[in-house]
This record gives sequence, structure tokens and C-alpha cells, in this order.
Amino acid sequence: MSGAVGLRGVQAWLVRQPDQRALELVCAEHPGASLGDRRRVVVRLGACAADLAGHELVELLTLGATDVLVRLDGCDDAGTASARLRPLVALLQASGADRLHVDGGPDAGAPGAADRRPRGLRRRRAVLDAGHMPLSRRQVMGLADPVPRPLPDEDLHPQLRLVAAVRELVDRDTPDAPALAALAGPAAALSARGCTACGVCVRACPTDALALRHSAPSGPAITMLLQDPAACDGCLGCVDLCPQDALAPVGNRSWQEVLDGGPVPVQSMATAPCERCGTRFPTPSGERLCPVCAYRRANPFGSFVPPTAQRAAG
Repeated sequence: MSGAVGLRGVQAWLVRQPDQRALELVCAEHPGASLGDRRRVVVRLGACAADLAGHELVELLTLGATDVLVRLDGCDDAGTASARLRPLVALLQASGADRLHVDGGPDAGAPGAADRRPRGLRRRRAVLDAGHMPLSRRQVMGLADPVPRPLPDEDLHPQLRLVAAVRELVDRDTPDAPALAALAGPAAALSARGCTACGVCVRACPTDALALRHSAPSGPAITMLLQDPAACDGCLGCVDLCPQDALAPVGNRSWQEVLDGGPVPVQSMATAPCERCGTRFPTPSGERLCPVCAYRRANPFGSFVPPTAQRAAG
């Protein structure tokens, strides 16, 4: 999910509230946002709910929201919004933290949909702006009680923030969530054949989900290509950039594997450092030079022999 609809202001507002709040989020184009359950704090987003950042949405539940309701009955793109939000709802249901809800059926976005809500919920209430949440002067200056809780680190990758938020909710709401093992997560399950331990995939991964680990700091060793499912967002950049075409996706890892964390082995191989450049490479036949150095030794003039060398050779 993109971060076009930022919820940072809502998060900063939540952590400064003395009590937990039930939130109701509506699209910028919602025609009847002021009608609804007065027990909820209704917040109008800066754009469409289809552009909500999933990690920021789940983080609301860790920062002081008892539950979050996203209303799609007045959304201009309810189909896209529902398709993006339903996986988050399923994830939290599987984790036992069933506190994120999406309100919008087949007629979501139809004219007058907001007016067809149950009469008990058709009450006027204030509508807050997600980009300009109200704070008192004491709260802005940090003088009010309680002391605000720290906000999530914005420098972290969205995938890492989502995993951290779900982990906190799982630990808080239920210690055992077997349904997570049957729910596919974003992390790609990788298979490897013919890996040369070149490290291109490790450097290419934008979330540092891959690593090479050697059993010995020098000399022959067993080298393992490891994957951290919690950090993998399934972009498959490692597969696309592998110079040996050694990596291939074989589905997705479950959310249980993602939340458990810890490195998962993708492939292991015997390696040794090249005697010339020091780069580690597989040594199935006991070679002493890596393929690059072996090629350079066999072809000191490169791929093409210079004309002068050709004439000298006869």
C-alpha cells in the first residue's frame, strides 16, 4: 500500500489522549461523515481510503485506538479500497486482534449510502481532519498528562513497521494464533539452485532481508544464504537481479513464519576464498581461483586478443 494518505497526525493525536478512543475513518469525498455513532471519533482522511498506508493503519491499534472502522459507504473507489484493506482485516482476525473493520458492501459508494445506516447511528457529530488533529496548547508543549508514548520510527521500511505492529497486537491479545500458519504473508518463499555466493541478491534487497553467513572467517567454510521473512516484502528484486538465475520464488511464506522472525536457510554450499582476490566462491572441485580470476589468468588480454598479439602468434 502506498502512503498517500498519511496517518501520522492521527497517531500523534492518539498518543496524547488520556483514554483510548474508537476511531472511524472516512474518505475525503464522503458526503455524510458527520452522521454516525457518537461513541466514535470520526476522522476525515486527506484523500481516498484506497490509498491508506497499511502499516500506519495497524499502528493505530498499538497507539491507543480500541478499534478502527474504515467506512467505504461514501468512497468513490470502494472496490479498490476494499481489496487493499481486506487482507489487513483477515490478518488481524487470524492473529486474534479483531479490531480493524471495513464498513462497505456491494453498494458501497452508491449515492445516499451513508443515509441508509441504522437510525440509532444517524446522529450529528464533529468531524476531525486527519491532517490537522486538534491538540491543546499544553499537549503541544508536552505539559499534559500522560506523557506521550513514542511514535513509530518513520525511517523504518513499511514492511518492518507492519510486522512490528502485528507482533505487538499478537502478544497483547493472544499468545497462540494458529490461523496465522494458514495465512499467506508478503514474504516470498525462495528456492536456489546454482548459487555462487556472489552476494548480488544481498546487496539488491531494499529491506536487507537476505544475508550470507560463513561457518569460518577464513579458509574453507560452509556458506549459507539466509532470508529474514519478517523483512521481506515480496518485491522479488533479488530474483530479477541474480546474475546466475539461481533464485526462484515458490509461493509465499505464512504470516506465522513472518512473525516468528529469525533467518531461514535458502541454500548452503562449500566455499573457499580465492587465492588472488579473496572473494569466496563454491569449490566443488577444489579450485583455487574464483571464476573471474581464472578467466583473467586464462585470458590476460581480455575476451579479445589484441591484433598485435595475433600477428605475433603467427
